Amino acid sequence: MPRHLARVRGRALTRVRAVLAGALVLGAGATVTLAAWTDSEYATGSFTASIFNTESSTVGGVWAGNISPPGASLVFNATAMSPTVSQYAWVNIRTTAASTAGGTITLAGSTTSGTLVPVLEYRAVRTSGTGTTCDSTAFSGTPTYIAGSASTYLAVTTVPATPVASAITSPGGELRYCYDVRIQSGAANTYQGGTGTVTWLFSGISS
Repeated sequence: MPRHLARVRGRALTRVRAVLAGALVLGAGATVTLAAWTDSEYATGSFTASIFNTESSTVGGVWAGNISPPGASLVFNATAMSPTVSQYAWVNIRTTAASTAGGTITLAGSTTSGTLVPVLEYRAVRTSGTGTTCDSTAFSGTPTYIAGSASTYLAVTTVPATPVASAITSPGGELRYCYDVRIQSGAANTYQGGTGTVTWLFSGISS
């Protein structure tokens, strides 16, 4: 091949390579500048806390939130007590109409005062219904004891070490507890005419 034709062909190939290289550069630049489609999704949750309120009543029939001592008055016929003679009284506990959560109720504590306290003892049961009479019959059969048992009483200064939890529904779920309180057998004559006061604490926990 003549030398000048080789030089012409070489220059032409160089131009082709340069054009191809430019095309590759343009292609790479086009890939970088392409826009991507985007979209977003959102999700929102709303939250409201539950309500767990309780109130209590005794034989007087007045419901109230007795949240501080002395609370509701247990009505015992206990103005002339003698050893081993039981006196009975009940208290009802319910969730309020505004409650949206149920829970459990337990006998959680007691506070006492008076000269008769050292010889006072008690037991208590959760009855089968709020209309159940609170007397000796409430302790017959196999009731649910929240303090003491069929054969044992506790000192009024104590509550069970392992509380008995009673489930309560809402709204308006109701429980009745019946108390049996007496003077211990063999109490000394020096306790005659003595007086005492006991305030029991019930604790409610929502579920």
